[in-house]
Amino acid sequence: MQPAEQLKKRVKEHLSSYTKITRVELEGPFVVIYAENPKEILNIPDAITNAAKTLKKKIIVLASKPLKDESSTKEFIRKLVPQKAEITDIKFVRETNEVYIIAKRTGYVVGKGGSNILEILKETGWRPIIIRAPTIKSTFLDTFYSILISGSVDRKKILRKMSARIYRSPIGGNRGLFLTFLGAAREVGRSAILVNTNESTVLLDSGISVGGKNPFPRFDHPAFRLDDLDAIVVTHAHLDHSGALPLLFKYGYRGPVYLTKPTRDLIMLLLYDYLNLSQKMGITPFFSWRDVVNLMNHMITLDYGETVDISPDIKLTLYNAGHILGSSLAHLNIESARYNILYTGDFRYRDTKLLDKAIRRFPRVEALIMECTYCGESDVLPSLKEAEDYLFSIIRETTERGGKVLIPALAVGRAQEIMLSMVDGFKRGELPDVPIYLDGMIYDSTAIHSAYPDYLSSYVRNRVFKEDKDPFTDPHFNFIGSPDERPDVTTGGPAVIIAPSGMLTGGPSVEYLRLMAPNESNSIVLVSYQAEGTLGRKIREGAKEIRVPNEEGELVTIKVKARVHVVEGFSAHADKVQLLTYLNTIEPRPHRVFLVHGEESKIRSFMPLAHKSISGMRFSSPHVGETFKLA
Repeated sequence: MQPAEQLKKRVKEHLSSYTKITRVELEGPFVVIYAENPKEILNIPDAITNAAKTLKKKIIVLASKPLKDESSTKEFIRKLVPQKAEITDIKFVRETNEVYIIAKRTGYVVGKGGSNILEILKETGWRPIIIRAPTIKSTFLDTFYSILISGSVDRKKILRKMSARIYRSPIGGNRGLFLTFLGAAREVGRSAILVNTNESTVLLDSGISVGGKNPFPRFDHPAFRLDDLDAIVVTHAHLDHSGALPLLFKYGYRGPVYLTKPTRDLIMLLLYDYLNLSQKMGITPFFSWRDVVNLMNHMITLDYGETVDISPDIKLTLYNAGHILGSSLAHLNIESARYNILYTGDFRYRDTKLLDKAIRRFPRVEALIMECTYCGESDVLPSLKEAEDYLFSIIRETTERGGKVLIPALAVGRAQEIMLSMVDGFKRGELPDVPIYLDGMIYDSTAIHSAYPDYLSSYVRNRVFKEDKDPFTDPHFNFIGSPDERPDVTTGGPAVIIAPSGMLTGGPSVEYLRLMAPNESNSIVLVSYQAEGTLGRKIREGAKEIRVPNEEGELVTIKVKARVHVVEGFSAHADKVQLLTYLNTIEPRPHRVFLVHGEESKIRSFMPLAHKSISGMRFSSPHVGETFKLA
């Protein structure tokens, strides 16, 4: 009997005594039992808990068929859920017996300890899926939720196909455990790390290089075969970690992509924006919207701390990385090798207004793959308070001379961090009463942040849940709805403009730069990492003349007379001190450490410092294409 069938049989043996089970399905990594009367088993919570512990699997209970029709179910939900929830829509998917409940305050929908969700399932037979409506209206999110709901049937079919590969019979070979670095080794960008075990092949991240000569990971490496790939794990949404995903689907990958819900939503936004921008600039993109939707339908979202099987010998758990909304540390428990790998992706090891710092305690860790974007000799970032004070002083001085401030910022993470600081700055009277204009993708990205307060810092959660105030809706914020508004913004009175991209590689920030850089009254504030080869890097290094596209897309030369400032304390990465602190405090201590996602010169200076400061760890700085045997 195949492992999948054995697992189904064992589940039935554990749970059939509680209720009549019509069938057991494996849907992706999850075990789903369909009960004639789910109330019978759901009223005995220990039944599921004990079975899950015994089988070491996540078990989901659903009804074989709805017990109430749609009209009666909607009435039941409206009566059960308090009006404070502010339900904005209820949508049914008959083929999957799912009811999507979209509400502004999802906590009231879920109920204490998930009590309302259980009641809805027990009494109506419909599986409730809760979506938090953003406090900021977003056309993108409306479209995305519509695609998400309409794709439920296809995703259910895809999940069942995936399970056959996850729960296949082990080969029982003795290949060993290997890491192959396809990108982000002695460089920043195109993160992609291949993990090969006796039974499985898993890819950690699939990013592109922003501004680099080689945009894609080394998918031509002999160790990488698309047909052998069991799973992709994505740590966060930034394109240098996720941008190559559609390419893999374009060329035939049809396996699972594991990530958090916010990461899923943000990836869809970033890819959607890339396609739109490509169309406007007359550039042929390397993937289509069809590839993006295909990618979305293969995404499996996990909560922090939730452990699932992703192959016959690998269990995956995601933990908070403190980098951007939904960012994760990926922990792989490789049972065939009795080995555990922790991959940080990008992470930050200090609390900020937007996010709590990265997790440092784990069950077991033998090898750590750690990002080192800011590991150079001088990479000691100022405190958040120092960064805020410096930024506020720039804004005050610029507005006093009648100028404007341009802040090119990553639309995901950096923009929202600065927004929260400004809200406090206005509240404390440290900022002049000037408008803050938010352009481009920052609008929709902020809307996604407002939909996931549970993933944000305790500071934001207190504001949202205890004070019922969303800081992202502060009256100083003005969203630019059309490119036609940009000239007016740059010719009016003093203002602050936050626009993507953070490295000035394209998008609204480059247009604002063209309009604002020639005016010596203005200021340009760089708050993001500036990769080699980017326009932002050139300005940071003192370029006084730059070439940028005009309204017709033709390159023109402009003089940079505006004052250029660099404010680094808002970085979403760990600096040198945080990296060393993390290595000293992580529990348990790994035996091997691989340093990635950093410029070669910086990693070269960090290696001896790490050796000297940290005992009992073996450090490696891989090259792109290099393979290491771990076990």
